[in-house]
Amino acid sequence: MRASLLLTAALLLLAACETPETAQAPPPASDAPAPPAEFFAALDSATVRQHLMVLSADSMEGRGTGTAGEERAIRYIARQMEAAGLEPAGDDGSFFQQVPLLGSTPTPRGPLVLQDEGGETAELAFVNDFIVSTDLEATAVETEAPLVFVGYGIDAPGYDWDSFKDVDVTDKIIVSFVNDPPATGDEPGLFQADTLTYYGRWTYKYEEARRRGAKGALLIHTNAMAGYPFQVLSGTAAGEQIQLATPPENPLELKGWITQASAERLARMSGTTLDAWMEAAARRDFAPQELPVTASLAVEYAVRRFSGTNVVGRVPGRERPAESIAYTAHHDHLGIGAPNAEGDRIYNGAVDNASGVAMLLALADAFGSLDPAPARSVYFVSLTAEESGLLGAEYFARNAPADLSQMVGNLNVDSGNVGGRTRDIVGIGAEKSEMEGLLAEAAAAEDMVVRGDPHPNQGYFFRSDQLAFARAGVPAVFVNTGTEFIGQDAGYGERIATEYNERHYHQPSDEFNPAWPMGGIVQQMRVAGRLGYRLATTEIDPQWDAGEAFAQTRAESRQ
Repeated sequence: MRASLLLTAALLLLAACETPETAQAPPPASDAPAPPAEFFAALDSATVRQHLMVLSADSMEGRGTGTAGEERAIRYIARQMEAAGLEPAGDDGSFFQQVPLLGSTPTPRGPLVLQDEGGETAELAFVNDFIVSTDLEATAVETEAPLVFVGYGIDAPGYDWDSFKDVDVTDKIIVSFVNDPPATGDEPGLFQADTLTYYGRWTYKYEEARRRGAKGALLIHTNAMAGYPFQVLSGTAAGEQIQLATPPENPLELKGWITQASAERLARMSGTTLDAWMEAAARRDFAPQELPVTASLAVEYAVRRFSGTNVVGRVPGRERPAESIAYTAHHDHLGIGAPNAEGDRIYNGAVDNASGVAMLLALADAFGSLDPAPARSVYFVSLTAEESGLLGAEYFARNAPADLSQMVGNLNVDSGNVGGRTRDIVGIGAEKSEMEGLLAEAAAAEDMVVRGDPHPNQGYFFRSDQLAFARAGVPAVFVNTGTEFIGQDAGYGERIATEYNERHYHQPSDEFNPAWPMGGIVQQMRVAGRLGYRLATTEIDPQWDAGEAFAQTRAESRQ
């Protein structure tokens, strides 16, 4: 339940040096309308600290989706929205939107068994070597099928890439790498080079397997390809796996990940090596390999139907209420799980994402203070089940109280900056649309500059709730922490980010630290507030860049 001594010492020093935030807004960098002073007064460090502390307290029990902890959290969030003067925009005149979910808790009857044609077997242990879930609403699933290695598992005509060729994977289990094929000297921009595309996301791999009638899919995990250690997956593998209650078309019996070591064993059983697979999969002429190996696994599932809850409030637009913007943050985390070395079982999720909800509530208070109200409606949505695959956001996008074809922008806040003030801010996904220029203007008014995603190959745009809005055609940006910390050396930001990812991300140690300075979070709120204010009070209508897949969705939604 304690953060590292190194990080604590650094943050105590930052907190001691932090200067108080003032309510006065600096002059705008352009002719963009500036919010009034009372707007900025709501975006203060004391308020956001209090929200963060309350939402990440042990009493919230990690805010697991559908738990008593989530219930306490959403009641708190709704009370704060009401106090801010927001109008309820959930179900039946309430602040709450129920999200029907299906939970399945896996208990394998034995190992995942790999058997080659000669009868040699390899047994993979649940959690340590593989994890598993299913699309089915079933209490028992027995799967046995031959394996087909499909490289990166991508069918992308726009990139002239087909990992499947004419190989039929119906009723088979595909084995696939995550991420995109790497760029080459001949094609340095292949799959946007260092920027992960949606084709590289694990969600896409499962979607493509379903489209092709596969029985299952096993994804190969490496730290480099996934962007995080296997522990991030295995830490919750024995717990409840959550999906929307409406099953996908062509559901998969088996959805799983295997470790790099397990993939190396599988490659050897197939007469090759994992390195050889990587080399072959990276070529455009790659052909799927039907492996001389069959996988079998029997899993029992404890199944339940339940609901998570989105919390939705709005400031109705004064002139064009059907047009809107939306601020989003997810309130769910991992609940109560396996204890760490200190015996702590509560996954408090302070940074991820009590900090984002704290910013959301402060922004709601700022917009609620405006008199007169902005021309467009402004929605504030605290989302459930993000950690289970952006499910609350997906459900909201399908069942929004606003017409998403007339929603001009989504601003998502996730994992706020608790490391201190920065000279820059990162707008993940901003480069995909005209939101980039608008964000740059808002940042300039705070004497900040916008940086690109420092880790574009990790695909953060596809890993938080803004993706659901983008897929619905709404230009979206994930307002994230900068990299150039004031008063620190050039490597400080990377060090504390690495410290968090390796020791605290999705661990019980992600809990509130009173040493955290709030100056960085205040900067994020002010920049996000300025951008949202401009969108809400003018007729500006950001467009996706030409060539972005989301642009076509936008065009179709507005016809």
